[in-house]
Amino acid sequence: MRIAILTSVFMPEFGVARVIASQLPYLVRAGISVDLYACELDRGMLCEGVSAVRVPTHLKGLRRALEQGHYDVIVAHTDPFYSFLAHNSCGAKTIGYEHGYPPVKLCPPEERDARLKLIGDRQNDIYPSLTKVVTISRYGAEYLKWHTADIIYNGADHYEKGYGEKVLDDSAVIRIMAVTRYRKEEWTYKGLDAIIRLKKDLGDRCEITVVGRGDEESKRTLLDAGIKVSGIVSDADLARCYSESDALVSFSQWELFNLPLAEAGFARTPALALNVCAHPEVTPFVFDSYEAIRDYLLQSTRQSLRSDGEKMHAYVSGRFRWEQNVQGLLDVIKSIVPEPSAKKPSFIKNLIWLFWEARELLRQNIYRKWVKRR
Repeated sequence: MRIAILTSVFMPEFGVARVIASQLPYLVRAGISVDLYACELDRGMLCEGVSAVRVPTHLKGLRRALEQGHYDVIVAHTDPFYSFLAHNSCGAKTIGYEHGYPPVKLCPPEERDARLKLIGDRQNDIYPSLTKVVTISRYGAEYLKWHTADIIYNGADHYEKGYGEKVLDDSAVIRIMAVTRYRKEEWTYKGLDAIIRLKKDLGDRCEITVVGRGDEESKRTLLDAGIKVSGIVSDADLARCYSESDALVSFSQWELFNLPLAEAGFARTPALALNVCAHPEVTPFVFDSYEAIRDYLLQSTRQSLRSDGEKMHAYVSGRFRWEQNVQGLLDVIKSIVPEPSAKKPSFIKNLIWLFWEARELLRQNIYRKWVKRR
């Protein structure tokens, strides 16, 4: 069977890229031939056996390459590929793997009309034109207003072998972490004010560290509140942070899954979140308000949180594994492609790929020369 995967980003720090990168080795081991098309591409995230090319953002030539690739299934993970596939099936079955989009109320006022149009286009034009729509939680299907979507939960066991053993020292200070973007435009719905408030309310009883991407102004605000900011860290360092933390908190108001909650669970770290969006599907520790989370932490000790961590691990370990995720995807594929094609990609498809590769090499060389001149 031949599958093409389309995504705008295949780079570290993007949740979509985490999903695709985790799925690839399982697909290869299942005997699937996989080609990845990405507008932004980090080859270091690829596994052996997967072909990948960086495609131009204007998508010129993509339709021809997909047609000549003789794919059985084409899976789109992001815009602009949902709308592209809705109007160009390229002779294959098509899947929109929907990770979601922020609601209108969280958009700046000047962007709300465009967001409303995007939502209308997806519900009235794009989803009906695809063979299947997949999303990552039951809440996701409800949020997208596409109730026939297949639900395939994300895996979260990608750090499992890298988690160290939890060791309690004599310190009574509760170590809390939050994995979130901290940018001005996302400050409110990611709940950064609540994180600052938590530090103020708990004072010296807690140490809070924020891990993620953000802007300098937001970073300074967090630092001024006494919160540590690690920024983007390596996978090994993130696994260590999960293991060394007593609890993870999320005050986010909108998530179709919220992967850090499940990641923390595999490290036996309880994940505390507001009882909104997909959170009740991902963690057993959901609360109706900021005050409820604060009060829970006020009455907790490092020992009690360690017990919570065992409960958290038991909850996620049977639900959120990549092997299960890929099996769910394969089940969807088998339901629409009972007999895969035996055709091989044509010479023209390979020629298009060589052109794109040469274009990317030239672009990178020009960029490096420009950087040196500066």
